[in-house]
Amino acid sequence: MNYEERIKELLKYKPHLKIIDNKLYIEDIPVEEISKEYGTPCFVYSKGRIVQNYNRFLNAFKKLYKNVEIRYAMKANSNPHILKLLLNLNSGIDAVSVNEIKLALSVGFKPEKIIYTGVNRTEEELEFAVKNNILINIDSLSELKKVIKICEKNNLEADISFRFNPEIDVKTHKHIATGLKESKFGLHEREAYIAYKIAREYKFLKIRGIHMHIGSQITSVEPFEKASKKLLEFAGKITRELNINLDIIDFGGGLGIKYKADQNIITPEDLARCLINNFLEASEKYGFENVKILLEPGRYIVGDSSILITEVTTIKITPYKKFIGVNAGFNILIRPVLYEAYHEVIVANRVFSNSYEKYDVVGYLCESGDILAKDRILPKVFEGDLLAFLDTGAYCSIMSSNYNLRERAVEVMVECEKSWEIRRRETFEDIVRYFNI
Repeated sequence: MNYEERIKELLKYKPHLKIIDNKLYIEDIPVEEISKEYGTPCFVYSKGRIVQNYNRFLNAFKKLYKNVEIRYAMKANSNPHILKLLLNLNSGIDAVSVNEIKLALSVGFKPEKIIYTGVNRTEEELEFAVKNNILINIDSLSELKKVIKICEKNNLEADISFRFNPEIDVKTHKHIATGLKESKFGLHEREAYIAYKIAREYKFLKIRGIHMHIGSQITSVEPFEKASKKLLEFAGKITRELNINLDIIDFGGGLGIKYKADQNIITPEDLARCLINNFLEASEKYGFENVKILLEPGRYIVGDSSILITEVTTIKITPYKKFIGVNAGFNILIRPVLYEAYHEVIVANRVFSNSYEKYDVVGYLCESGDILAKDRILPKVFEGDLLAFLDTGAYCSIMSSNYNLRERAVEVMVECEKSWEIRRRETFEDIVRYFNI
């Protein structure tokens, strides 16, 4: 598939991105116009796409089972403006740290709409969650002991659930596979059974549910099929043998998005049919009729809503390579380095051309690994051109840093013909302020 075919195919799945007069638009605004107003590097989010993704995901499940709620995985992108948008859509939050809980509460999420799914947490962190009536997904027997101690010390009750590890290989990158038998996450079946058995002996522990999260960027139904059946069988086992009635079954997140034109993915509808069919079958067997299903999409909601705009600062030709140097690096977009991830690149000010060349797109960091796109066929590129990296809404801006004392990028939201800043451009003064200089 050549560059032109690749771009046209990919944009079929991203209706918020358009090509008009050979220039890239996000919603109804030319990317060139955004770069002139806000500068580069710049993350640009489509408000309409976030809303569309949220509604499609939720409705896919609601059509099959009414008692379903979303707990948005805010680690994907915790920009408060995005959180407020999701709050208005009646989403809840899946938080993985106390600071995420604090931000969610400050934005306006109610404690009962927040679930705390962390790992290796301190007693102080767990105590904060208990005191704020946050449902805790307990990850280990060690954490269970800490929660018991906190409740006894403070004469408090705690809402708890347990993270179950179904020992499933989801065939994704090893850094984002969390349901493997070797994973640091969750309780394996034997330990999970012991945990529920211990917890039921303490009246101040309110056992609410069971949880799993098997990984991220999952592009087939099979891992969800296997994992959900294991989870539901175990839920049935503790229901029958330990007489524990669950209020919640949390299937976690992990649904992948289309980063490449030739990539096969599954839809929310595919995922809903798999999970709900398995749930309804188990419900007949174990009596889960009044159980609420929770889902934790993150990447699917925000991933394809954003592009990263960068400016070409250098064209460098060696005897072996042609390099496009841009004013961003893996401090801005770390996924290609950390996960060997692919982000499609479009020449935003001149999408198609009669002349194409092969390039590596490299960043401005003093690191050999600062390669954002490798061996890409692109229109012949010149200094001053604008490149747009697609699908940068999840695990991009949120993972940025000040490495090499580089500033983080500005973030902008667009809706139709309007745009507004949702994170101002960082300056050198912002960076050194943290060192109390």
